[in-house]
Amino acid sequence: MLDAILSFIDNNILEITIVIALGIVSYYYFSPPPPPPKPLVKPTVKYTPSSKSSSSSKSQSSSSSQTPWKRPQFRKEESFKNNLIRICYGSQTGTAEEFSRTLFNEAKRYGLEARLQDLELYNNESLPLESIVIFCMATHGEGEPTENAKNFYNWLLDEERPEGLLKGVEYTVFGLGNKTYDHYNLVARKVDARMEELGATRIFERGEGDDDSSLEEDFVSWKKELWPHICSYLRVQIPENLEEEKFVPRFRMQTYDSSLYPQLDEAKALFDPVLAKKIRASLAYSKPKVKPDGVTPIYDMKSPYMAKVLVNRELHAAHSDRSCMHMELEIGDALSYLPGDHLGIYPENDPVVVEQLLQRLRIEGSTVFSLIPLSGSNEPYLGPCTIRQALLDAVDITTPPRKAVLRALAEYTNSAVDKARLLRLSSAEGQEEYNKYIKSDLRNIGEVLIDFPSIEISIGHLIELLPRLSPRFYSISSSLNANPGRVHITSVWVQYKTPTGRIHNGVATTWFKKMVPGTYVPVFVRSSHFHLPPSHSTPVIMVGPGTGLAPFRGFLQELEHKKRTTANAHPSALFF
Repeated sequence: MLDAILSFIDNNILEITIVIALGIVSYYYFSPPPPPPKPLVKPTVKYTPSSKSSSSSKSQSSSSSQTPWKRPQFRKEESFKNNLIRICYGSQTGTAEEFSRTLFNEAKRYGLEARLQDLELYNNESLPLESIVIFCMATHGEGEPTENAKNFYNWLLDEERPEGLLKGVEYTVFGLGNKTYDHYNLVARKVDARMEELGATRIFERGEGDDDSSLEEDFVSWKKELWPHICSYLRVQIPENLEEEKFVPRFRMQTYDSSLYPQLDEAKALFDPVLAKKIRASLAYSKPKVKPDGVTPIYDMKSPYMAKVLVNRELHAAHSDRSCMHMELEIGDALSYLPGDHLGIYPENDPVVVEQLLQRLRIEGSTVFSLIPLSGSNEPYLGPCTIRQALLDAVDITTPPRKAVLRALAEYTNSAVDKARLLRLSSAEGQEEYNKYIKSDLRNIGEVLIDFPSIEISIGHLIELLPRLSPRFYSISSSLNANPGRVHITSVWVQYKTPTGRIHNGVATTWFKKMVPGTYVPVFVRSSHFHLPPSHSTPVIMVGPGTGLAPFRGFLQELEHKKRTTANAHPSALFF
């Protein structure tokens, strides 16, 4: 193969761009998750500010030659600022939002005034007027901000922001990232550095959480000192009778006469895009946005497009012990993409797992309900929809539950033994037990409820506790120019045995196996930096050692299209 590559290079005298995609590029999309690693004990993250630009590498790591940053003890007496704390989040899967809500509730426990802020809805120009800001910032993709934080992030990093703009603003940052990826916690680090550059005062160390091993533990460790320090900094006395941390419901559950909602038929919705949109709308968390014309919808992560399945073909032979699916979806002119981009798909939980959960809870899945905020708007947060539909499409019932969920479940048992066990699992002292019982054994919420039969929790409270069902991302394996109005994905079916001997099926890929032509799935496009060279005349060598063919299939289709439509298109080759 090496001789073939060298021969190819020798035969092209023009500049050659080598696109080397290691198997790890697509490993994230096509491989089952590995068993959780052993827990790590990590020191508290200390941040050393840099005098360089936030875009430089020096702003991402500390230097031994710099003077260590010292945490300020008290706010200056002459400060005109109030004590309002705005807690802002940039969240992709809901975890940063969940952490921010935890901080919001804890601020109230300490008697502090706080506001929870989705950065997508934030007026950036009001940042200089803030008193104290706490940022919970997730990094996703290739060091990119989350969808809801893009506008704020770009505004903050804009070089046109005047020097000293944020003088008087006090802040701290907690970042959510994954060390298995490059640009670990880059967004949080850049926000931290840029806030300081613009004159803001850091009043507490930046924290960083690693989703690959100990994200929740990192967060808990960071916030343990946060509130006592902020109270001391603001000269606010910590309440003598500080309430214990408890789950505080934010919604009430309202049920309806099911006969009044005949349109909530999940089976029919699979083949009816209008009905599917209605049901999906009842599960949505935000209203669809429109283009400047006020009519044309914008399809994105919060408002996906209902794409029709045209082809779903198994690529392996019948006798193979593996399964890989090739799917083609109809998108018309609603979505556009470039080869190398990703397709986000909102999957559906396995109906078998859903029915097991319904049986454990002893509730009827066809009940129509809504979750309505206890304060503020009467607009449903979720619903009207059936309980079954909410468990299928709205919440994550397969990911091992976080400690915060176990701690909340302890409030719903009358068994002293079960309560003590749940509190132990959710405590810092019970970290090893939690890692073994939850992380290593990969138990989901239903299995936990079965193991603790004394837990009696309402379905409304359980749905509120569970994280949202996140979209899954797949490398697009087609060219829009070669396949107008269509998008292709190629996906390996995920199935493996857990340490306890249970069979775990991947949520999305198990759902894909049931998709037949004519059904509809909610999708959106996420742009990538993994694209072909802009010049159609540049030869390209693609190397996929072991895995990673899917995006190259799209590249080859695009290159073939250019070859047919461009006279001076140069050759390219794939070595796989």
